[in-house]
Amino acid sequence: MGKKKAVYDVTLDKRIIEKKILSGKIAEKDLEKYLAGLPDVADNAEEVITEMETEES
Repeated sequence: MGKKKAVYDVTLDKRIIEKKILSGKIAEKDLEKYLAGLPDVADNAEEVITEMETEES
């Protein structure tokens, strides 16, 4: 059998990834390699300003 390529779901949050590492479904070294290969998309970010309404008693 050939090497199995890990598939990462971009919707996974840190808690799910941590559980997968602990259960052996994802190797920490493979995750680090995957994260290092992601492009830097910081320039695509937009500032979001929100205004909160306050309740007066």
